[in-house]
Amino acid sequence: MTDNRPTNAAQARRWNGASGQYWVEHRERHLAEHRYLTPHLFRAAAISPGERVLDVGCGCGTTTIAAAQAAQGAGGNTFGISQSGGVAVGLDLSAPMLDVAWQLAAEAGTANARFVRGDAQACPLGRDTCDVVISNFGVMFFDNPEAAFAGIATVVRPTGRLAFLCWRDDTENEVFAIPLRAFGAYPQLPGPAADDLFIDPGRIMELLSGSGWQDVQVTPVTERAWIGSDVDDVMAYVCGMPRIRELTANLGPTATDGALAAIAEEYSARQSADGVWVRAAAWLATARRTASMTGT
Repeated sequence: MTDNRPTNAAQARRWNGASGQYWVEHRERHLAEHRYLTPHLFRAAAISPGERVLDVGCGCGTTTIAAAQAAQGAGGNTFGISQSGGVAVGLDLSAPMLDVAWQLAAEAGTANARFVRGDAQACPLGRDTCDVVISNFGVMFFDNPEAAFAGIATVVRPTGRLAFLCWRDDTENEVFAIPLRAFGAYPQLPGPAADDLFIDPGRIMELLSGSGWQDVQVTPVTERAWIGSDVDDVMAYVCGMPRIRELTANLGPTATDGALAAIAEEYSARQSADGVWVRAAAWLATARRTASMTGT
């Protein structure tokens, strides 16, 4: 595994600690949650055989593996190696998640998938080495988004493509809104740690346009999302969320019990025969690298 020293220190600690382990433990649940969202990303990316793909914030590597298979197309041999040169590189800060990614790629026989532990803000890959950049909810954790997207642009060939999904505002997005609404009844709890520019499509467009991208489009995507088999299953998942654990640590037992009861009631109303379903709301952003972009 290639290891580039991360500059995004706070997020590196987060994703190599409890948050990274939490995502590893709930990998299959998150795949189910994103089941109807991820196809929007791949349709927008339109990966062709022979292309070189960078997957930013690849996590456990599922999207990298899918991108590698699309880049391989019909040109692979019996060993799974692309004769056309197509490859996908997953980039992430999290060593635990990348360990899973390597294992899943080996199990899938996807030899043209690679993984790099590093920070997109540090631009760990060579200039003009990729045709397309994708990210499935992995671009929202930069401490300097402008530097990150400018750095990402340098690794894409002129007029190369970018496509990513990011979450819309929590109030539109039941994946997060249901638990946060219940805890929001307690004003003594801490608010968000930082302003989230990705909930505002106008700010996303300004960010990309100012960091080496053109033809920027930001489109709303709303889909159903499966988050658990029943209410007990979902509540066990929610209570383990690092953000929810932080909130409950600031409440007494009575208030915590009240908030959790309110959450369970909302999930009960969304219980179907095949599980608990909520509304997932995302932005799909697409762009092309500015053809005239230069750099050292």
